[in-house]
Amino acid sequence: MSHSDSLSSGASRSSDPPRPHLRALVWAGAACSAAAACLGAALALGGCSGPSLDPGVPRHVVVISIDTARADHFGFLGSEQVRTPGLDAFAREAIVFTDYMTVVPTTLASHATLFTGKYPHHHGTPRNGFMINEANQMLAETLREAGFHTAGFAGSFALDERFGFAQGFDHYDQSFDIYVGDNGADQNQRLAEQVTDAALAYLDEAGVPDRLFLFAHYFDPHAPYSAPAPFDTAYDPQGTHGLYPAEAIKRYEGFSPEQKERGIRRLAMQYASEVSYTDHHVARLLDDLARRGLLDETLVVVTTDHGECLWEHGEEFDHGRTVYQATMHAVCAMRLPGGELGGSRVDELVASIDVLPTVLDLLGLDLPAGVDGESVPLRSVGEGIAPRVRFGEATKPRSQAETDPRWTNIRKARCIRDGRHKYVWTPYLGTRELYDVVADPRETTNLLEAPTDETLRLAADMRARLEVWTDSARPLPSAFDSSQTEESIRRLRSLGYLQ
Repeated sequence: MSHSDSLSSGASRSSDPPRPHLRALVWAGAACSAAAACLGAALALGGCSGPSLDPGVPRHVVVISIDTARADHFGFLGSEQVRTPGLDAFAREAIVFTDYMTVVPTTLASHATLFTGKYPHHHGTPRNGFMINEANQMLAETLREAGFHTAGFAGSFALDERFGFAQGFDHYDQSFDIYVGDNGADQNQRLAEQVTDAALAYLDEAGVPDRLFLFAHYFDPHAPYSAPAPFDTAYDPQGTHGLYPAEAIKRYEGFSPEQKERGIRRLAMQYASEVSYTDHHVARLLDDLARRGLLDETLVVVTTDHGECLWEHGEEFDHGRTVYQATMHAVCAMRLPGGELGGSRVDELVASIDVLPTVLDLLGLDLPAGVDGESVPLRSVGEGIAPRVRFGEATKPRSQAETDPRWTNIRKARCIRDGRHKYVWTPYLGTRELYDVVADPRETTNLLEAPTDETLRLAADMRARLEVWTDSARPLPSAFDSSQTEESIRRLRSLGYLQ
């Protein structure tokens, strides 16, 4: 695996101007090719000492979640422009799900689904800032009850323990050190480097327990796109300007169409830089786990919570408002202990509700009550899996689209996936769309604009099933926690941004 760019050292997440940090952020990077080569060599080390549990049952579980990362920005999923050598090396030893769908495109709701195996209208967390009801049985709780030591490392405030995501963790690290962005309040967060450093420092200090569940969350691809040097110039020689996309695009309004188009392309390149930067530090974590001799007895899951719209379908550079593939097609790859079945690919539809049952099935543990997903039989994926129908929902806009008492997101965009077809219904706009996502993965042709009799029958059937799913909403109670807004205002005032 080669990578021609030499990546030297850099300093902060943003470059024009830097964000105020709680402590200085210093990053010294090696070449992406070096990270990939190091990871590839380390993956072969494996070898955990200690007696085996049951044959084929992983001793440890590692879940790595990358926020806001599109599936089409990873080399192992077909990208020819964005360099992800670390995870490309990982994927060669993993089972890759090529048609993996998140069921909700926002951080907290998506992670609540990942850790409960439930649709949002059952676990009850509609979007960021709401509470995860403690009646939910979270993955960390289930594994702790099964004898695992559970340690989590959050990359952003969206997964702060105040929202209930830390249920079941013996150790939960949320030492955020980026509080204010270039344009005012930003979501509290930390760089990928700090997430990896925190996880490795914890293992150095605490040691590796007999059974470990480790969760690491990386937030960097989320806006604003401002990867540290030298990744900031990996695709755009001018580097990143650290602006939120909406603010950058506002500055383009006075430009010519050609200038505006160049500006939009720059934003897309800056987003790609964040993906490559995150790949480097995820590879550092995987490399270290291999050097500790863990990977021969560890199930490793790498996933993304959702993608990002890059000026498609009018969503500009954002996520949460629509249920198009740009944000719903996500990443999932699972490495079995020792790299068993590495290089296998599952092309059938699998969704984020299926991850928890798949992990627990492999461990031989019972499912909690109310799980919506189904296990993927990992050791027989070569035989194919039965077709699955899956549903998804948007989380924006707020206010005017949150008036249905049955469930906060009912009037927002939602969809049903059945095979190659996706039906999209957006009640608050009164729009209906049908796409063949195999022939038209960017969803440019709504088949209902010039429908055939067969298309109309298919759409009617899919809408009926979508309505049945919608009517099944039985959310656990949740309430919005306004402390994030209040905390941001306090910090802005202390830094002189507000009177």
